Amino acid sequence: MLASDVDAILAAQTLAYPDFLLESAAFFQNRLALAPSHCWVAHAAAPAEHGGLLGYLISYPWDAGLPPALDVTLESLPAGADHWFLHDCAVVPHAQGLGVGQALVRAAASSALEGGLRRASLVSLESATGYWRRQGYAPMAVASAALAAKLAGYGPHARYMSRELPL
Repeated sequence: MLASDVDAILAAQTLAYPDFLLESAAFFQNRLALAPSHCWVAHAAAPAEHGGLLGYLISYPWDAGLPPALDVTLESLPAGADHWFLHDCAVVPHAQGLGVGQALVRAAASSALEGGLRRASLVSLESATGYWRRQGYAPMAVASAALAAKLAGYGPHARYMSRELPL
């Protein structure tokens, strides 16, 4: 991912998510600055709608604690992070079913594994929980009010999920 991809990513996310889940350009720029090797895009061979962007994936090293809140910039990543946190993966509608999301996840997970991260975690929206289960992720118990509050920001029935790397 490059800084020049952010406008196309903003357009793509509006096609993938309801308004309450949309994150700002500052969020994407922040994650790109903190973890450039964990932020990925897929482009069409020929430029088209949305600058040819087919999909994007935002991830970063994280700890096993609470997932980060939506659209919040971070000063730094946690020292000694042991998880690869897959914050967001979205594919534009005309590219869905082509394997774009799976290719992004596999490339990013491979990079995370090479970087020493051994466990993956994510917050799944209700509509995607089945997909992530098929990818080997399992829901984690909501063991605290703090986790329940974080998940509520992602919408009803959002689940915190985890799995071992590699995928």
